[in-house]
Amino acid sequence: MSNQWLELAFRVIITLWLVAVAVWDSIARRIPNWLVLPVALLALGWQVYGAIRGNPDGLIFALGAWVVLYTMWRAHVFGGGDAKFLMALFAMFPTAQFLLLFSLVVLAVSIPIIVIKYVGPRLRGSLGRAQRRTLEPGLLPTAENLRTRGQPFSWTFALPGVLYLWLGRF
Repeated sequence: MSNQWLELAFRVIITLWLVAVAVWDSIARRIPNWLVLPVALLALGWQVYGAIRGNPDGLIFALGAWVVLYTMWRAHVFGGGDAKFLMALFAMFPTAQFLLLFSLVVLAVSIPIIVIKYVGPRLRGSLGRAQRRTLEPGLLPTAENLRTRGQPFSWTFALPGVLYLWLGRF
């Protein structure tokens, strides 16, 4: 019975952390290091512990995800706070099932947001700007563009974490 309470407490604490990151990002438009780095390092430490005990799969997956996320951050696909938040998520849930759920949920949520944002009279102008942007050098935004014009969408990253935590196996 105490094991069930520990599992429930873990799920509640991680859910509260995911909500806190999403709310903080929505209000402040940034994700502070103190909010994500301790969780990322604890989760990676847990994967190191699992590797020492004979199951290196989680550590290998998490480190691979960290390399990809770091590269995406350096290429300005998204900002540093988002990268660190994703590093924490993929260290907590280092499985192909989470990667699949994450990808599907982010796409399912993001595509309608993008369509709604650009449908209507602004569509032609937006498409023209997008076409001009793809023809210009520097297809990806600069760090300054991310800092000044980046959108707080970390909630789209937190949602798959909550779903996986409560509906999946961790």
